[in-house]
Amino acid sequence: MTTADSSTRARRREDPHTFEVLGRVMTLLCDNPGPLADCLAPLLWPLLTGGGYALSWCGVTPTESEVAEYLLDAAADDDMTRVLRPGDVRFREGLSCTIVDVRGVQFQLRPAPMVRPETYTALGEYWRIGELALPRR
Repeated sequence: MTTADSSTRARRREDPHTFEVLGRVMTLLCDNPGPLADCLAPLLWPLLTGGGYALSWCGVTPTESEVAEYLLDAAADDDMTRVLRPGDVRFREGLSCTIVDVRGVQFQLRPAPMVRPETYTALGEYWRIGELALPRR
């Protein structure tokens, strides 16, 4: 990677269009009744390549496909929101995430797995009191 590539990438992230789209998407997803309104610890960080962002959250729901469908439905329904219009949102499945393109700004949806109570139960006592049964030699 050269310095020119770095400055081009930074310029793409800092332009007004990218910030406008970022604000529209985050408002739509995180405001009530958005799908991420009740999620724990939503995280947003810029992608290293391109001018987009990665969005992650903790919670049992929603799945990444549910978030993408919510954005598509919101763009198609003027009664739901006027922030996005039909054709503004496109998505596809990536290797490890769902990639959503909103008005030329890419968002990678990456839900973090939520640890369920059954997992803690299967661990036994270790997670509660710090004792780990090590095999004896």
